[in-house]
Amino acid sequence: MATKTKENISVKDAMDNLAAIVSIDLNAPGPIGIWKDSRLVVDEEEFRGTDLYWLSGEGAEAVLEILDATFRALTGHLEKLAKGPEMDWDNEKQLQEVAAIIALAGESAVKMERYLALRMDRQVEKIQQRPDFQALQECYTRYFLQKLDKEEVFEGGDEILTDVETVRRDGDYELFYIRKEDGTPYFNKQVVSRMRLSCDFESVSDTFEEDPLLQVRAMTDRDLQASAKQILGDCHTGIVEFYKIYAKHSDNQLASSLSMAVTALLLAGNTRNLLQNSAKKSCLQYFSDFHRFLRRAMKTPEYQKWIAYAPEKTEKMPHTLLHLTHALCDSFFHRLGGIKQESIGLIHRTMRRGNEKGKAAPKKGDGLWTQVSCDDENFRSFLGQFPNGPLFKIIDLIREEEEEDQIVPFDPIGQENFPGRLYELEASGRKIELLRIPSPTRQSSINKAELLDEFRGFLRSYQVARPHRRHLMIHLQDRFSWKEACRCKILESVQKNIEFSTAFGLLTLPKNSHFYHQNFEFLNCNKAMEFLNAFAQQIEHPLESGYFLPDSFSKEELKQFSNEALPLIHRCFFEEKAALTQRNREDFIELFYHLLILKLIDKLQLDSVSFTCKDAVDTGAALNASFFALVKMLGEDFADKKDLDQFRWLLYTPALFIRERAIDAEKFNRMLSCLEQFSLALEQDSKRVFKELETLYSKSFLKTLRVAPTARD
Repeated sequence: MATKTKENISVKDAMDNLAAIVSIDLNAPGPIGIWKDSRLVVDEEEFRGTDLYWLSGEGAEAVLEILDATFRALTGHLEKLAKGPEMDWDNEKQLQEVAAIIALAGESAVKMERYLALRMDRQVEKIQQRPDFQALQECYTRYFLQKLDKEEVFEGGDEILTDVETVRRDGDYELFYIRKEDGTPYFNKQVVSRMRLSCDFESVSDTFEEDPLLQVRAMTDRDLQASAKQILGDCHTGIVEFYKIYAKHSDNQLASSLSMAVTALLLAGNTRNLLQNSAKKSCLQYFSDFHRFLRRAMKTPEYQKWIAYAPEKTEKMPHTLLHLTHALCDSFFHRLGGIKQESIGLIHRTMRRGNEKGKAAPKKGDGLWTQVSCDDENFRSFLGQFPNGPLFKIIDLIREEEEEDQIVPFDPIGQENFPGRLYELEASGRKIELLRIPSPTRQSSINKAELLDEFRGFLRSYQVARPHRRHLMIHLQDRFSWKEACRCKILESVQKNIEFSTAFGLLTLPKNSHFYHQNFEFLNCNKAMEFLNAFAQQIEHPLESGYFLPDSFSKEELKQFSNEALPLIHRCFFEEKAALTQRNREDFIELFYHLLILKLIDKLQLDSVSFTCKDAVDTGAALNASFFALVKMLGEDFADKKDLDQFRWLLYTPALFIRERAIDAEKFNRMLSCLEQFSLALEQDSKRVFKELETLYSKSFLKTLRVAPTARD
């Protein structure tokens, strides 16, 4: 460049620079330019007719200089704000503005690293390690951390969803369903108008006929047709017994609702009602009817009365109705579906088409995880060419609310994000089912949520089994987040409820804390012993750190396990290095989570496990896939095509079918890094690693642990 970056830039230019970086589409990264030595430009239209310096592959340093100046400007602004009389520490809006600056700075740092790697083929040092970024973090920690850690300051604040790009990223889409305490939304009318304009533009894509998402609805229809047949088969005996007495009790509201639920199941299971065979009501719609009638059944006075006051054993009718209700709930959560191979085929075709467009291709000799990473990039790049699924889904939601003149609550299971069975584990002669369960809650207000009746029915089916069964929910929502705290409290209360205490356990793993992300006060925790001590402190105070433990696994047991597991992980997977990079530390935390989950499976004698976040689409899916891969690597080779296909199916299907997009890139990359670290240690000395890991568990647990894929299709 002919000119030098200005030493100081304005706060407005600094914020504009961060906004420009965040707006970059990494699926199709365009050029970046500099205007007046201080502004980063990614949209030529905005500055048409002015003098711009467009950067080539050698321009990374110029960009980084402006980014450094941006961080310096923001640091000066926050220091002045913190020390000045105009700062009102009780003002929610001012605190939100600070939070937005910090979040935007962190997001822009990560995105710029990826941009430089993709567009300019330059691997740069982590931007978060640069002195000016660290100075900004230090300023935040010194003046604002304690205030902003009090999550309640955000409640009832201004609109959160204010731009179309936020909606595209789909991270907080639940806030389109949930209202503030005063009933107002978390989005404004302007963003809705911009979304509609964007949807009008995107709907005329030149490659629309190639869109892989056009196949999703028909495939989901076939999946639920198979599920309906499976549920009918599972509940056949209960259905037969029910219809023996139904004629005499058809005026009973519970019996009437159950009859409608079974009828809807029969219609959902009929191939004549598949989308491909009928222009009328589809199997998917009939399956949704079944779910709605099942919910209605559990709201009836008869059901509520018999749950509160158990009928006498001699009363056949109530027991018949209760048995069928709970059997339907149990089978609903254990449904298998029937399109696994078809889904895998769609994933492969999408990856292949992305590769044909000239995207990433692994070099000969590169390892498995490089292949997985390249395939993921191809998958994303091809999906990125088509209309944005999340954008259209939110427009459909807003249209539905306008037409019905009522608020649609956040109810993932009630919005066709149905639970199901994925695969089975075997260990020490016991079978454990891995279930996919979105948060079984319904929420219309940020401060009010309720547990779904069908989930209660699922747990009641476990209680009447002989012997009693037990489900462990690996819970991944943030109990300290204003957005998720209410749902967390509801699920924690289930374990405390004496009715469900024997059938249900909850393990919450913090997946959004400063420690988990190794940022802010933990950013420079590079010394291994310092990191291990910080980790031990997290375990010492589990509730305060974001953990929530099952009743049958005490705080003392967690501490004892961590005392053994933490040095073991350091020894086996990091060669007892004196210094650990930020990526090392992130991998370390993920590995500990996996080993802790195995510990609970070993100790608690479980029948089923689920990885549950708000919707089991990103965080839950990533952990589900990585846990599957880790168990496969422990017990046998993970090189077979069928294993890799199962891994991809677990990873990509939820986001693709539920939100019509790829899994969140950050969750994917962190999962992949953990598996790569685990795989590397096994390659170096698998016998030693396995022998050390055995000391954490009961005798023969790891030796008998294996994945037994569930039969489908």
